[in-house]
Amino acid sequence: LESRLPRLDTILFHKRLGSYRAKAERLEKLAGWIASEVLSVPSAVATARQAGRLAKVDLATGMVRELTELQGTMGGVYARAEGLSEDVWRAIYYHYLPVGVEADAPPARADLRSAAVPWAAVSVADKLDTVVGLIAAGERPTGTRDPYGLRRQSQGLLRTLIDLPELTGLELPIPMDRLIVEARAGVGTVDQRDEDPDAWHKAVTMFLLDRLRYIFEQRGFAYDELNAVLGRQTSVPDPLDARRRLEALRATRDSVDFEALAVAFKRVKNLSRELKRQPVDHLDRLTEPAEAALVADYARRSAQIREALKARQYGQA
Repeated sequence: LESRLPRLDTILFHKRLGSYRAKAERLEKLAGWIASEVLSVPSAVATARQAGRLAKVDLATGMVRELTELQGTMGGVYARAEGLSEDVWRAIYYHYLPVGVEADAPPARADLRSAAVPWAAVSVADKLDTVVGLIAAGERPTGTRDPYGLRRQSQGLLRTLIDLPELTGLELPIPMDRLIVEARAGVGTVDQRDEDPDAWHKAVTMFLLDRLRYIFEQRGFAYDELNAVLGRQTSVPDPLDARRRLEALRATRDSVDFEALAVAFKRVKNLSRELKRQPVDHLDRLTEPAEAALVADYARRSAQIREALKARQYGQA
């Protein structure tokens, strides 16, 4: 496979983003960075870099030229036949997946085995490079046109991060903006035709937010639940964190306590509509026992809530 890398120079990825050889170099670097800095598994860096470098080489083979639907799959087959490590060939074999947004869409943890982390690094790197690079190059999907499959690529990227614990065994915060900025830096200078220099970032953010909402809609979350968790976002939230918040809200909203709290909160909001917002710094002036008890309980529970939020235990919060 290594000997075929130069052939990727002859296959164009995009006129503004260069050849697949250039993309392979970006994948090698970005996948290694993701394994180290985002997934925090330094032992997977070398494997992720090697798989990223070789992931697109099968595009230069006769088999994939004839049967394009085998791209990635054949790369994994060739890597296995060559004697590369199981983690490398599995990361290549599955790196185009996932395609579906369902929680049980392939690949499964049993398919990935010990390659789960390098696979996630390569899969995320590939899709992120495509989405960020093409949008920066001016390719924006419309309601009827998506020739580069950016919706599918985005959904695969986000679905991997949403289901990261089930796929890799990792549960950790995902810094989406850092991922986006790192991918954009790898692409380098792109002729944007005198466009607002920040337009690409706004476009990527809105596009990924839309796809994130779509995935959760497909998983059965209600319109008002999605508005509660995603409605005011101006940046792409951590997909797994959004899932945890939605799950906690859905599990809690039908309880008697939740309904009573919602009614009480609405009443308080209406009563306080005309009040000016200001710090509550004179609690020592409260004399009624009920008021003092309320303040004390609030202080105790707010500390517990903050701790639960910090640990991402949203149901408990």
